[in-house]
Amino acid sequence: MRKVIIALLLLSLNVLSFGQVDSVRPEKIYKVNLLWELPASGAAILFSSKGFRKLESVSSMTEADILKLNPNDVNGFDRPVIFHDPAKYAGAQKNSDLFLNASIALPIVLAFDKKIRKDWLDLITMYLASHTVDNALYFAGAFSVRRPRPFLYNKDVPMEERVGDNKSNSFFSGHVGFATTSTFFLVKVYTDYHQIKGWNRVLLYAAASVPPALVGYYRMESGRHFRSDVLLGFISGAASGILVPELHKINKKHKKLAFSPYFAPGGANGLSMTVGL
Repeated sequence: MRKVIIALLLLSLNVLSFGQVDSVRPEKIYKVNLLWELPASGAAILFSSKGFRKLESVSSMTEADILKLNPNDVNGFDRPVIFHDPAKYAGAQKNSDLFLNASIALPIVLAFDKKIRKDWLDLITMYLASHTVDNALYFAGAFSVRRPRPFLYNKDVPMEERVGDNKSNSFFSGHVGFATTSTFFLVKVYTDYHQIKGWNRVLLYAAASVPPALVGYYRMESGRHFRSDVLLGFISGAASGILVPELHKINKKHKKLAFSPYFAPGGANGLSMTVGL
């Protein structure tokens, strides 16, 4: 995960180099408070490395813990992952890292869009904030639930490889969450700027699902996560990548939306809504 953090920060620096090309600004899509959101998000990403190190240490397993594991205790949906071939673990791990790094780098394509890149600082801030939210969701799950990784149940794996740190934090997949946050953020921003809706937007999100799906597939092939871990990681990342930009979006149709209480004779009361166009 430390490599992921470095990749995020390097990507931000690369986008900075693209963002200073044009001087004419388009209409703003998002409202971002750079004064506190940018430093807060950047600091959160940096300090998350300590969280990952702490999680590895609290996720240790002893030989006695391993001997208590029984594949039959795992639900039928997740159980098949236990029996993947250990000889393919290393290759699958490399592939998952490859697609993860590619997913994190994909939002840099936004820098080639003249309509988008003028808001480069806002986008960097929201991108870091999206990953900050995803990290928070991941830590909430991973620190709360001690779930052994699938390969710990596999007796074909030597015992010395099944004991130690970073073994009982299968729930849920942080790799998939990182990848989905990145690709869904890309589509969310692109479709907002170009006002793409309907099936065209659905198709773009479907395409954005492919890289994290590959990350999840290889995380299972490497024995690191169960199917449900991957699915939850996907949901967490999708929510983070979409909701953070959405919460920053300027609602031009309701700029002057206001609520006020009203009181009527007879005791009736409620809220009135006023919209200024």
